[in-house]
Amino acid sequence: MSLRDQLLKAGLVSSDQAKKAERRTRKQTHQVKKDKALAQQTRQEQQEQQRQQAEQMRHKRDRDRELNRRREHEKNRKALLAQVRQMLQHHRQNDPDAELLFNFQAGKKIRRVRVTSDQQRQLAMGRLGIARNPHDPFDYPIVPRAAAVKLAALGDEFIAVLNPETNQLDDDDEWPADW
Repeated sequence: MSLRDQLLKAGLVSSDQAKKAERRTRKQTHQVKKDKALAQQTRQEQQEQQRQQAEQMRHKRDRDRELNRRREHEKNRKALLAQVRQMLQHHRQNDPDAELLFNFQAGKKIRRVRVTSDQQRQLAMGRLGIARNPHDPFDYPIVPRAAAVKLAALGDEFIAVLNPETNQLDDDDEWPADW
């Protein structure tokens, strides 16, 4: 015999009170089960939100790193261009009164720069070089070999012509007899 039946038989509770107590206990057990399912669902939702937030944070960190890398690269590039500009201004040997044209290949195009006869000889001997001005695509400053080597070390895009250095020019040499 259940406790309910014993209490009813003894007359300690009425049948309505017993039914209410039974309903209350069923509701409590149902609510506990429902709360467990609800709690588990809430936990799963919280875990999903945490996972999404972690993913968003990781994505933001990656994006920030990429932006910082680009900014750093741009800053370094500007510093390099400023250094090149300063070197070109300091070592430029272009003569405004030069009359001879010196033709050279710059990329796929043939360019020319006005030089003196002495500069032409020194360009051929490798004592002078022709640089590219990164700020003006049509400006080709003539610079000493030391400056041209430094510019070449900074980047190949800054040098247009730098012949190998030779001691003397072959103008005075005789042509071979079999020519």
